[in-house]
Amino acid sequence: MKLVFSDHPENSDDGSSANTETIGVDDLIKNIKELISNEEDHKEKLTSYLSVIEKQIENKNQMDLSNVDQEHIQKLIEKHPYFKNPNSYHIRLITIMKYLKKKGIDVTINDIDLLIDVIIQKIDGVTKVADGKYKKMIK
Repeated sequence: MKLVFSDHPENSDDGSSANTETIGVDDLIKNIKELISNEEDHKEKLTSYLSVIEKQIENKNQMDLSNVDQEHIQKLIEKHPYFKNPNSYHIRLITIMKYLKKKGIDVTINDIDLLIDVIIQKIDGVTKVADGKYKKMIK
């Protein structure tokens, strides 16, 4: 995960430009421990540090979801054997997610299941039977 810490002078080169670095959970814990041990007003520093990280995680998740090619996913879903030859039984969202994963779509993105739910409902003749279950009308 890439994070920018421009408001922390120890993480910027000259104080004016932001330094981009990759930080993991171990580094995050280490940074929090340093903030607690080195600063007298550690509560304020820790709160600001955590709020910066939360905002950056939210921004990354939103960027990931907005970068998804919805038309490509819809074409892949329409190529699924169920949608080519529908039957009287429903198909589950988890089945479609597994199919998309095999086709190379990154299904680990946060809230991609909600996006795929919307895409499935856009397909002609598809109705939502229950939560995570869809049925395509036989023509």
